[in-house]
Amino acid sequence: MTKFRTGLTAATVLAALALTTSAEAKGTVRVRGSNGHAAATAGARGVAGRAGGTVTAADGTVTHASGGAFAGANGARGARASSTSVSPDGTVNHQGAAATSGARGSASTQGSFTRNANGTATGSRTTNATNAYTGNSYSGSTSVDNGKVSHTGTCTNASGAMIPCR
Repeated sequence: MTKFRTGLTAATVLAALALTTSAEAKGTVRVRGSNGHAAATAGARGVAGRAGGTVTAADGTVTHASGGAFAGANGARGARASSTSVSPDGTVNHQGAAATSGARGSASTQGSFTRNANGTATGSRTTNATNAYTGNSYSGSTSVDNGKVSHTGTCTNASGAMIPCR
């Protein structure tokens, strides 16, 4: 698992470096290893990178992780990452997150999900978004516990006053 994490971290760092450079680089690079892959591309419209891989631990748990990011020439940026593990007893764990920002606003989300070996499932997700033009924002949370779903969401204006969500 350490080699996988090191490789994924290295690919992510390379992608981050590519996203922060202002050089006029153009082209694509792809690499593939025994446990995963990575790619990055750059051009007139921006840069992007992604990486992913799968490993099997000594106890038989299979884990797949992936991530990606972009930076547009227009200033927009975004990134995502996720990881899913499946244990020999059937337990599944998943977590993921994403964020983006640009001239029109910003948004972020993160969540997780677990299905135990006995079939019970729980999960949650939080989401936030802000409109850059109006300053209006949304903040919400959804959870599920063995089929029972619960959701809360709040919208506010630029002054912080609650407004109807539409």
